[in-house]
Amino acid sequence: MKLSRLLLILTIAIGNYASIAEVPHTLGIPPWQPTGQYTHLAIRESSGIVASRQFEGVYWTLNDSGNPAVLYATRLNGELIQEIFVQGSQNFDWEALGIDDHNQLWIGEIGNNSRLRTGLKVVVVAEPNPFTDTEAAVIASYPYRYPNENVDAEGLFIADSVPYIVSKERERAVLYRFPTLEADTEHVLESVGEFAEAKWVTGAGISEDGTRLAVCTYDALWIYQGTANNLAQMIQSTSWHLPHGFLGEAVCFDGYNLVLTNEARDIYRLPQFWYEREWTLPPKNTQSAAALLTDADEFQVESYRAMGIQIDGGHVALNAKAVGAALNQQIEAEYSSLYEISAILTRGPEYGQVELSVNGTVLGPPHDCYNPERIAGTLVTFGTTSLNSANNHIVFSVIGKSPESTGYKIGIDSYQIRHDSPYINTYLVLGPFPKTDINTIDEPLRPEIALDFEETFEGVDGKTIRWQEATTEADGYLDLRKNISVDPIVVGYAFTYVYTPKATESVLLLGSDDGIVVWLNGTEIHRNDVLRQAIPDEDVIPCQLKTGWNTILCKIDQDHVGWGLYMRFADADGVLKYSTHPVE
Repeated sequence: MKLSRLLLILTIAIGNYASIAEVPHTLGIPPWQPTGQYTHLAIRESSGIVASRQFEGVYWTLNDSGNPAVLYATRLNGELIQEIFVQGSQNFDWEALGIDDHNQLWIGEIGNNSRLRTGLKVVVVAEPNPFTDTEAAVIASYPYRYPNENVDAEGLFIADSVPYIVSKERERAVLYRFPTLEADTEHVLESVGEFAEAKWVTGAGISEDGTRLAVCTYDALWIYQGTANNLAQMIQSTSWHLPHGFLGEAVCFDGYNLVLTNEARDIYRLPQFWYEREWTLPPKNTQSAAALLTDADEFQVESYRAMGIQIDGGHVALNAKAVGAALNQQIEAEYSSLYEISAILTRGPEYGQVELSVNGTVLGPPHDCYNPERIAGTLVTFGTTSLNSANNHIVFSVIGKSPESTGYKIGIDSYQIRHDSPYINTYLVLGPFPKTDINTIDEPLRPEIALDFEETFEGVDGKTIRWQEATTEADGYLDLRKNISVDPIVVGYAFTYVYTPKATESVLLLGSDDGIVVWLNGTEIHRNDVLRQAIPDEDVIPCQLKTGWNTILCKIDQDHVGWGLYMRFADADGVLKYSTHPVE
């Protein structure tokens, strides 16, 4: 039997945010890939979004705190149409955007990270013409306060011309409404009730007919359905729930479809078809197999819609006739390390069983792609293996089929290769120290502290502080709010030792919330003065580890809600050890 073969030569940018290869434009974009990205540099952190109801194909967004008072009209692909300067309001902490039946845009000056803010309000502008206007004037301002405790909020929507606000709290999400609307008069909000399941809400949107309400978090969507005039009942109903990895900051309805944005400037479009079935969303950071196709004679690019799956996108299909057919690929890793290999596969009645081998060794168990219904977007994790920095040979092979399957077909949308070296999970931590300058990590702690772990220091408000043991969460996240303090505008330290049996070139991978400075064996090797959420492996730092125990010291500042750290070294051979108390 002649085996069908395809050789795809590619270089994958390894990491949680690997570059996404373009798919053929005729296929469109599947729900798990960004349908666009804001290209206008001024759109730094999209924190609210609505779809225009009078200008087809227009979507409004805004930046959050510290940015100009500007609304941005864009296309769904992120292309800027117009900047609209808002006259009569400043952007102290804009966090949300709503739209009503009278074509008015409601801007939510509702951010309250400290939970101490006064001056919270919602302001209204008539929706400008994005093709002719450049300014919009505030026509009404509605200040407010909460009935009991002061909370943070990032979700806003308008129903029957009444503004509703969704709190952002770790343990719950409360829906509030304005009891009346009287301009320039402080309103005491009414509590409508708590959402079933949803919490830590970063955005909210309601359908034009008022029968569907969506709230998003950094890693999930909840879509509630009910009667338009009973939101209290609707938010207690059973919702459609979709976990995701999109770091969502804003959501709106476009018909019954959803549009989601994040502070990384990505734009996603989630079809009604997808969320109503609650199909799992694969990660966005995958490499497209369709874009890398080089031998159309042996393999076919199929669109999902042509297969009867009503979403955009498509896959590389091998219509295998028997066991032994395979897809061969050569992959170059950025550097030697442990990696987890996954693929986004299609399932259906004619699909077979797929096995993955890496450099001649089978990785994990095979996956049966048979399913009575065709389903795209199934993420299959085959396992973890060491990859060389040079070429690595991976093969997807057909090894059989279930009795129910009518064939041996393979369908690969894309695949993902992620770092899988272990995170550092124990640290010594110290803090909080006060900061006098929000724009820099270093104030007022220069020169750096001496590493005497018995020494005490004067911290925030003159309190005595000392080094203490800290353990990460199960996912490797060192939560400094939990282990040091919830105080804002502070800095803290994290320290540990890393052991290697021989001197080696290595790579330090980290993600911090917020800015960070790193010293390896007393020498500064990395500095990133940034306001961000901690994302694993976001910073990649080549470094040299010496034989034996090495010291690693980090200074992390806290300028926003979260405060913490992910950190690990590339470790292809599994020889590195971490400890706060090294033993020779």
